[in-house]
Amino acid sequence: MTLDELFANDESLPTVPKVVSDLIEMLRDDDVPFAAIAHRIELDQVLAARVLQMVNSPFFGLRRKISSIQGAILMLGLSAIRSFVVSSGLSGAFRKVDGVNLPAFWAHSLRVASVSRYLASKTRHVDPNLAFTAGSMHAIGHLIMAQAMPDRMAALNAVHPLDALGRAQLELVEFGYHYGDVSASLAQRWGFAPDLVGGLSSFVSPAKSEHADALGGVLHLAVWRVALERQGVDLSNIGGFWPSQSALAVGITEDMVQEMPAPRELAADLESMIA
Repeated sequence: MTLDELFANDESLPTVPKVVSDLIEMLRDDDVPFAAIAHRIELDQVLAARVLQMVNSPFFGLRRKISSIQGAILMLGLSAIRSFVVSSGLSGAFRKVDGVNLPAFWAHSLRVASVSRYLASKTRHVDPNLAFTAGSMHAIGHLIMAQAMPDRMAALNAVHPLDALGRAQLELVEFGYHYGDVSASLAQRWGFAPDLVGGLSSFVSPAKSEHADALGGVLHLAVWRVALERQGVDLSNIGGFWPSQSALAVGITEDMVQEMPAPRELAADLESMIA
């Protein structure tokens, strides 16, 4: 099945959650009032509760409790709230995918998102909130592929899981495209910003991209780091694994990665809220 065939049947594709699409549209207006955005989030009581739970988690380390969505926006800014609304809303677009353990999938995605946010905060090239959003969305193409090609994907998962090093390259050989390509295509169809779509389309091989993409480089490093954790690689000797081109392009050093908390630690406060 080609990439075009994968998206040929619109009815079988997931739709972006209404609250997410509404917020994307609202945030295109630079003058939109905070109160209007807060009201839209509050209309979805489950989402509003998740946002407040995240804002008050140790992930942010705020000194006082935030009790309203508008207070959360004032404290953290629109960019941060948008990234968490998108991440939380994504899980609602995929209620069940045969052959995929969804809690484990979202846990993996949140680890990549958390590492992306951490690494982006160490460089001036990428907005950490955009990096978190991209990390949480980077593998949704895997779910589309699993729905469309359950047998072929199950066979591939059995020998080379999604979160293992080299998975995307294996898919490229098998299908002619990889889950990152599918994620980027879905994000584009959902109306996400070009910089996010560009990061999703380039993160597998950022050095080969036609145009340098800092978000793709950060995301590449995050996927790589989470895969190393899964395989139990000793970070004191990562020279043979170090993706030097991607790291150099965004100003990330080996020391920064070695000093970073483990991915599962970075995402620990979020996994129970979204996954």
